[in-house]
Amino acid sequence: MEEGQGPLARFAGFVSRLLSYVAAAGIFALMALVFVSVFFRYLLNSPILATEDMMAILLGITIFTAVPGITLARRHICVELLTAPFRMLPRANRVRLILIDAGVIAMTLFMAKLVYDQAVRFRSRETGTPLMDWPVHPATFTFSALLLLAAALFAIRAMRDRGSSGKTDDTKP
Repeated sequence: MEEGQGPLARFAGFVSRLLSYVAAAGIFALMALVFVSVFFRYLLNSPILATEDMMAILLGITIFTAVPGITLARRHICVELLTAPFRMLPRANRVRLILIDAGVIAMTLFMAKLVYDQAVRFRSRETGTPLMDWPVHPATFTFSALLLLAAALFAIRAMRDRGSSGKTDDTKP
């Protein structure tokens, strides 16, 4: 973290780091579950009940807990085709970066809305996981909330970046 950041920016960084640890734990849990499942299925000839259900939920947790950190760090897919001409025109580059930030926020909010609508449908239809029939809507509501959190954290970052110097380094690896 940079010195001189406000409490809101420090909070955004803390939440992002915390969720990245949860995503890492999700990846580890997926790896362990696959290993144990293969061991039980092929060596002991006794598959673990609900492995697919657990993997689906863990995969969602891994993906959606990583979204806020990826969004906050601006680690999205980036096409560098047209960035060089903009770098020679600082005002145009600033407008380009503002439009990109606004687009990222808008699309993240749009995804959150779509996932929320899906969670409402899952709840109204009492949709469950394929094998164990665990309710799906709690996880889906959580995924929507994580997308909303990603949009909020990124809005904090975008406002800080645009308000301070007007420059961001969107090409960092």
